Amino acid sequence: MSEQDKLPRLPIPPLRQTISKYLESIVPVANDDIAALAETNRRASHFLRVAERLQQRLIEYEKTQPYSWLEKWWFELAYLSWRESLCVNSNYWIAFADDPNAYGLASAPEQLQPGYPDIHEGKVWDSGEYSEFQVRRAVRFIQRTLDYKELIRDGRLPTDRTRAGPLCMHQYHCLFGMTRIPRMGCDELRQDESTIASRTITTIADDQIYSVDVYDSAGHRRPDGELEAELHAIIADVTERRTLGELDPAVTVLTAGHRDRWSVAYEQLEKQPSNHATLMAIQHSLFAVSLDTTFSDPPGSINAHQRNMKCHGTQPGHNRWYDKCINYVFDRNGTAGYLGEHSPCDALIPAFMIEYVAKNVAPENIGIGSLNPASPTFQAHVRRLRFTNVGASVLQLIAEAEKEVEQTARSSDSRQIRFENYGSDWIKRAAKVGPDAFAQLAMQLTYYRIHGTFAAVYETASTRQFLHGRTETVRSLSSESADFMRTMSDPASSSRDKYETLVRAANKHQILLRDASSGNGVDRHLLGLRMAYHRLQPLPSEAPLSADEKAAIEEFFNDPILAKSTTFQLSTSGLFPAYYLSHTGFGCVVAERGYGINYIIEPKRIKFGTEGKTFEVGKGTDVERFEITLRQVLAELKAICEQSNEISAGDSSRL
Repeated sequence: MSEQDKLPRLPIPPLRQTISKYLESIVPVANDDIAALAETNRRASHFLRVAERLQQRLIEYEKTQPYSWLEKWWFELAYLSWRESLCVNSNYWIAFADDPNAYGLASAPEQLQPGYPDIHEGKVWDSGEYSEFQVRRAVRFIQRTLDYKELIRDGRLPTDRTRAGPLCMHQYHCLFGMTRIPRMGCDELRQDESTIASRTITTIADDQIYSVDVYDSAGHRRPDGELEAELHAIIADVTERRTLGELDPAVTVLTAGHRDRWSVAYEQLEKQPSNHATLMAIQHSLFAVSLDTTFSDPPGSINAHQRNMKCHGTQPGHNRWYDKCINYVFDRNGTAGYLGEHSPCDALIPAFMIEYVAKNVAPENIGIGSLNPASPTFQAHVRRLRFTNVGASVLQLIAEAEKEVEQTARSSDSRQIRFENYGSDWIKRAAKVGPDAFAQLAMQLTYYRIHGTFAAVYETASTRQFLHGRTETVRSLSSESADFMRTMSDPASSSRDKYETLVRAANKHQILLRDASSGNGVDRHLLGLRMAYHRLQPLPSEAPLSADEKAAIEEFFNDPILAKSTTFQLSTSGLFPAYYLSHTGFGCVVAERGYGINYIIEPKRIKFGTEGKTFEVGKGTDVERFEITLRQVLAELKAICEQSNEISAGDSSRL
């Protein structure tokens, strides 16, 4: 945090600049509807005559905010007022690479046969048991995560930087001891000095909650052997209670479902002292660790693995605490993953942490015979956090949540698209364009070929060059990218024609990305102007808005083209090259013909974590076809670029 005071505040862009960029961005969205474009331009012109008053309100409001004019509204509108389930829809999920030294693995009760519907996607089984390797791998992840926490605590984490200078590090301080609290209408976030300095983590097994001390009373880190003994004691306890039928109700599933339902149940639970104490203990913990009895088949099946991390492979929404910022998941065979609650920090920040964690766990030998026993005098202490005397109304809410999340999981189709033919090395040297722009154009063309229309595209741009900066929208669909897609679909177009439109579209994308990252995008400013109209009081010197002026403002914000341009059927976000993350995913934001895609461009391959609704629910969404078409598009673009730049197939001398 040593360079935080050097960071500028998020700017408020010039009004006419934003409207001009907005009008430019909607041209391909309107798709040659001249009348609609003319109407939108008319509305924008009328809006500009009065919007300067909203701009001035926003400028004055910015002076009253401690860090950013956007921050408070962004927390509320982008995340905390979201009422639908966090499972799939809001929380992101990550799967880690498997450990090649894993041992004592469970086997599937029946072998998947070629031609079986699940053979490509894999299948998740429930073994009903836990394993030694699972516990030991969990402890390694816990310890390396605590290493990272201490880097942040002690100020030893280097400041993130770009060529332009330092980036805001505030979000790193939002990782630990952070919990989302359900409230009717709009949730809250809880983190304070006591939760950041907590000595405990929350462990979940069979939907039962346990508290584990990861530091002793003197603040010293507990050794691996003691933590392993604690987790084994938890497993023994929960297994016995399952056998005796003494498990508490699965309150965990409420965190996955509708937020207002959870807020009603939460209010009832916190009235009972022991249940209130359990809720407080969870909130006071650094992070959560889920131990599952499930496992993926066949071994290494990335699609079965990521589905299990997404929302539990056999009991959707169970055995997770979706409100914790950090929730690791370890299945019976030690396969590891991560669930992130999105509101306190963007996925990029936890991704840096968990890549560090996974990278440092990978070389550790967790083979048989390398045990780390606890000291002879150590005795594991099981501290169960119970939900007792749960009333019939809360039990009914749990049953409703189970049905809802089951439907959410059944409606979600997600898969890893791992393209191994080339990556950023080839793109930069043979295609001669930016890798991110190349990937964006490939995804847009894929959508166009499947659905026959241009998709409004959201791409995440980071605004961390500003104090408490989060994100801005890159409106990646441009007139140049639309021209590229048309040319690629024109049989009369030559390879050179196609390549030239690719380059023009990629160059335009670089401009859009740069503008968004520098605080000169469109969507956050339009949000600020909308909020200035609805929530900010007129300035003392401001002339009252007439009925016609109010109508002009409302016409602009209610324009169907504006709504269409923010109906992001392609919601995309790229991460840095992350070799230890085998899958990264988040839910689409538009159900109908919509896709949520997190992608990682490595030097030699590209990984796309893709989610959409099933064909029926998504009214034509087809994740399987998206994969097939995307692979075809990437192969076609390779041929076009190599032909245009006179690179022979298989010739690596010029790469």
